[in-house]
Amino acid sequence: MNDSPETAPFTPPTWMRNGHLQTLGASLPLWAPPRTFTENEERILVPVEEGSLVARAWWQKERQKERQKADAPKTAVILVHGVGGDVGSQYVIRAAVAVHRAGMHAVRLNLRGAGEGLKTAPTLYHAGLTEDLRSTVDVLLARPNVSDVAIVGFSLGGNVTLKLAGEWGSDAPKKIRAMVAISPPLDLVRTSRALERRRSFPYRRYVLKKLLETGREYAKLYPERARYDVAKLSRAKLIREYDEQVVAPMHGFQSADDYYRKMSAGLFLPRIQMRTLLVHAEDDPMIPPDTMRPSLEKIPKSLTVDWTKRGGHVGWFGGFSEDGFVQTYAMKKSIAFIEKV
Repeated sequence: MNDSPETAPFTPPTWMRNGHLQTLGASLPLWAPPRTFTENEERILVPVEEGSLVARAWWQKERQKERQKADAPKTAVILVHGVGGDVGSQYVIRAAVAVHRAGMHAVRLNLRGAGEGLKTAPTLYHAGLTEDLRSTVDVLLARPNVSDVAIVGFSLGGNVTLKLAGEWGSDAPKKIRAMVAISPPLDLVRTSRALERRRSFPYRRYVLKKLLETGREYAKLYPERARYDVAKLSRAKLIREYDEQVVAPMHGFQSADDYYRKMSAGLFLPRIQMRTLLVHAEDDPMIPPDTMRPSLEKIPKSLTVDWTKRGGHVGWFGGFSEDGFVQTYAMKKSIAFIEKV
């Protein structure tokens, strides 16, 4: 790896060093957004093969008394949620605030079928559906107020981000500034097995609850497309069962394992040729280090790995203050990486 494990500096308060507490913080409704953040939000529709995605943008505006000139183009950062999440996920909102306060456009994207996007696109996302990101990049680069684009993906969104970077290889659009993956799974087979361990039960239950809610709602909206038995789906105890019944048949995979094997970002890391950052914590309880290391044994110089001893899953909180929750270690590193020329 470009950086050795456990070498990147992150020192949380003593009482926040536990990886489970750091992970819990991602879902807490604190400063999401802060009351001091009063920017107007714009709803954006992104056309895809069937229907459209829904994104929410906080644009940068020139602070002028007289707006006789157009706003100067700036970097737009696409923020991509994890499994079971959407643009309303607390960690995504706080990350968008951090990006906007850094002087860039912050665009929170609902992957296909997530959140309010469930009513605008008749299919559901999966860990390798990079078309959603490609389409969003095209829409943003067509805007006169956007100079270039960066992508920050969290957890499953990080897998999608890294896979896209690998797919692009040397053919990435010239105006893609950087790619960042925070707490991404790299091997979906290993990660799914880790989530089936007894100690992972609280996280598995939380994510599965979100997925089952989406599966039931999808069946109500698109009964002719739902190729699964809702009653049987509701009895699922593992995320693998959801993927077996919903994701695999919907997207043409033979099984959940077939889906995991083909869509794991680790397979695409060697092909990455653009500036890419991966941030991960040794104490991540959802994606343990043993699921990551095999994929990181041989990676290109274009991929920088920032591996911390602590931080949990999508955590890295420095305290319970607004700054500690919004300006997390991971977001500071991400923003600095994006800003670097």
